[in-house]
Amino acid sequence: MKKIFILLFMCTTFISCNSQTDLETLKFDKPISEDIKKIKDVEKDDNGNYGLKSYRTNQLDYFKFGEVNFSKYAVPNGYDDAYSDIYMHVDNFEQNNYLGFSMYITNDQEGTALLNYLKKRFGKPEERSTGLENGIAFVWELKESKQWVLLEQNTENTRDHKKYLRTQVTIVKQGTRMLNSKNPEWITILENFKGSSTPKDK
Repeated sequence: MKKIFILLFMCTTFISCNSQTDLETLKFDKPISEDIKKIKDVEKDDNGNYGLKSYRTNQLDYFKFGEVNFSKYAVPNGYDDAYSDIYMHVDNFEQNNYLGFSMYITNDQEGTALLNYLKKRFGKPEERSTGLENGIAFVWELKESKQWVLLEQNTENTRDHKKYLRTQVTIVKQGTRMLNSKNPEWITILENFKGSSTPKDK
């Protein structure tokens, strides 16, 4: 009986340690899960692209988005920033109310799978050019779910001149402003994103 109990405990522990947070199901303005704050190596950060208060980690194997799974990944022989990570955005570090996330994906297959899933899930996006070689950006302004879905893909080089696909995706509550600002005159995340790209020629 004791052996059975130990076995059940070990199975439960294994399952809980390997459970993933489905980013697609998270609700805005609700406190983020304590499990996210307990991920190994997670740290508080406000130095991401948008200056939002965030919990940052490179342990992407703890996350998925719908049917797309992610992994902890660093590009072989890549530069210092050639690894995947995620910023879980919150209003502040006291209430920890969820505003969205930004994820940087350096695994080619995972970046492509996410883009394909977003197109399937949300329909045709607005396409824009990043100005970089083969660079492209996509915008979904989803009024019903009150979220902005922003994705950019660019081709990057490794130290030995091999190429890989870098995907940056941000999904945030509509109206979210840079630096968590409440000033209505402050630039929004959407305005910032569109400011760094141009409409793609039809």
